[in-house]
Amino acid sequence: MNADMQDQLERNKAVIRRFVEEVQNGKDFDAYDELNAPDFVNLSSPPGVPPDREGGKVFLQAFAAAYPDATFTIDEMIAEGDQVVTKKTMSGTNTGDFAGVPATGRRVTFQYVDIMRVRDGRIVQHWNVVDQFSWLTQLGVLPTPSSV
Repeated sequence: MNADMQDQLERNKAVIRRFVEEVQNGKDFDAYDELNAPDFVNLSSPPGVPPDREGGKVFLQAFAAAYPDATFTIDEMIAEGDQVVTKKTMSGTNTGDFAGVPATGRRVTFQYVDIMRVRDGRIVQHWNVVDQFSWLTQLGVLPTPSSV
């Protein structure tokens, strides 16, 4: 890989690190607007949430309100082409309603994977998969699996 390509990968990774630190951890939604392109598309938008930049922002703001002490940690990061893949861990206390689930007061920790496409220093596409089973079990929404 030539130096220019490596530099671009590092710049793309820096955009995602900044998103995690400033938006997810810092809850700075002005930074959200700066880091996400106007034509941003969320391919993992839940039902009822528009898959555009504004829908993503509203979703993250609702999450931040439900988990005000949430911290996001990048466990692994891989970049190739215009995509950056992160495996992250989220830890936080559920003190507000979120996605139809009433506040439980429980602290949860779960992992998820994000794939973000970056163009000209801005995020243009997002896709993720969340360990929802672990998350909902910790909240008490799903029963704890019995030992086998």
